[in-house]
Amino acid sequence: MHRKWRRIILYLVITTIVLVVGSYCYEVYLTEKALNDVCMNENGCTARRTKDRANRENLDILAKQSVAESNTHLNYESVHYSEQTLDWNNERQPLMSVDDLEGNEEFEQLDSKTSTTLKHQTSKEDSYQYEDQTVSTYPLLRISKLSSETPVHGIEKLNQMATDLTRDNVKITNIGKQIPAIPKLLWWDFYSHGAGKDDFITCKQGVKCHVVSNRSLTDHPDTMAIIYYGTHFYFMDLPKHRRQEITWAVIHEESPKNADFLFNHEEILSLFNYTATFKRESDYPITTHFLPSISYLQSKQYLVSTQDKNRYQTEENLAPIFYIHSDCNVPSNRDVYVELLQKFIRVDSYGKCNNNKALPESLSFGKSMAPMTSKEFYELGAKYKFTLAMENAVCDDYITEKLWRPFHLGSVPIVFGSPKIKDYLPNKKSAVVINDFDDVEKLAAFIKYLDRNDTAYEEYLQYKEPRGLTNTFLIDSINKREWSKYHDKTKPFYSLFSGFECYICEEMHKNIDIIKSGKELPVKIAKLDHYGCPPPKRFSDTGQYTVIDPRFSYYWYEGKYRAKAFRYFYDKKMNFTEKDIATLAKSFRQEYMDDG
Repeated sequence: MHRKWRRIILYLVITTIVLVVGSYCYEVYLTEKALNDVCMNENGCTARRTKDRANRENLDILAKQSVAESNTHLNYESVHYSEQTLDWNNERQPLMSVDDLEGNEEFEQLDSKTSTTLKHQTSKEDSYQYEDQTVSTYPLLRISKLSSETPVHGIEKLNQMATDLTRDNVKITNIGKQIPAIPKLLWWDFYSHGAGKDDFITCKQGVKCHVVSNRSLTDHPDTMAIIYYGTHFYFMDLPKHRRQEITWAVIHEESPKNADFLFNHEEILSLFNYTATFKRESDYPITTHFLPSISYLQSKQYLVSTQDKNRYQTEENLAPIFYIHSDCNVPSNRDVYVELLQKFIRVDSYGKCNNNKALPESLSFGKSMAPMTSKEFYELGAKYKFTLAMENAVCDDYITEKLWRPFHLGSVPIVFGSPKIKDYLPNKKSAVVINDFDDVEKLAAFIKYLDRNDTAYEEYLQYKEPRGLTNTFLIDSINKREWSKYHDKTKPFYSLFSGFECYICEEMHKNIDIIKSGKELPVKIAKLDHYGCPPPKRFSDTGQYTVIDPRFSYYWYEGKYRAKAFRYFYDKKMNFTEKDIATLAKSFRQEYMDDG
């Protein structure tokens, strides 16, 4: 009997090995085939195959590319859209013209003598269709598999791509003939928090809009705006065509990695006319969306005295520092920093990442994060003098509950994330900022100093006192926002989503007034600084976030080239599939590498 089971197990192991090896070989074959499809001649194919093999063996080329681009400050001064206006009969909400990219160094490298051909045909429901073509589907885009059956011979230079199909100067038709009394706002991807439900809303000055979520209303003459949720943004899930009198808006409060890094690139952001993001530069900033109120910061509900915190370290063997994360190996490289820090000072790590201490059974997460808002969890975190508050991405103004929760509990945050985080701290001495220290050992020494000196430590808790919160920028940010976090009745909107709905509604009525007056409508297009974040890095051996991380940089740059490829097809109203995007993105990347 035992022999029979051993034979079965041996058979399963051998079968698994064969399948894994076969799958790997097949992926190698597909990658080689994709390179053949984008080659111009045999010599070019040989060179590209050689370079691709080198890329698979190591990521030196990507690292060099990352260093060059990462050391260059992000240029947020894009095309001067503010100088453009539109005539009465011109397009009200144009996308960024491909002509506007002329002169861009990367695009100028492209081959102007070649063209793109798309010939394959398959089922209608799996592809983008316009009038005369249907091309096959490719379901592996989101996991960055590269393969091709569709030949793309080189890349056209962008000044040749600007045809009558580009969307900057399309005539206004529907809205010029029929201006709705109550504009419809269509949520493209139904979202929660009450936003997106079929309802009539009344906003400032009594203006009204009809909020809907039925996509069949996309071409309704009263539909003036489509609102997207950034994390649910997919190339193959957009309108097949964009009515040029319709505004596009996006709300995206989550991490850059939650949308495959696509919103870090102007090719995607410039699709939209209005934005609501964590960046203060966006049209409707929601930087403080995880902070319920100023009183939340100053609350003493869970505050534990310094003397009791010292006692817990002794009696319950608690470390000075509390850390809990179960989203491991993220672009901010925070787990590596924690490992470095643990060489110099104790850290109690309760989550799946760097775990060295078990949570009470009642706080085990399972499939829900609900325990992290429970009274028991708050009481546990409040026992610690310090809490590591490290975001999963490094980007200006990206701030989550990881920062605000320790303040609420009275545990001094050790902060890493937004380079501009000091703009939002309760006062100048309320958190320990990792970037202020030359290396991790010096930070650990400072934490030990505060841990041993109660008077110095308690200076970091002064924000809890009636006049201790002195950051007027933070106070103004909370007071001026229109939406609440937990149904604050002093605010007109119960969530940031309903607030953004009314903002778009008011903007649509402003546009209607301009149209009625016969004046020109200004061009309104989102810019890179409304969301764009730099390529991820990793920590050095001494704890400096300065080292290029080829692994996460790959996904950042992959998003960049996929965005360029998508705009190539979408702006020209061409049929395309995910396979076509992946193939052309591969070609864009290869052109960049070939040119050094």
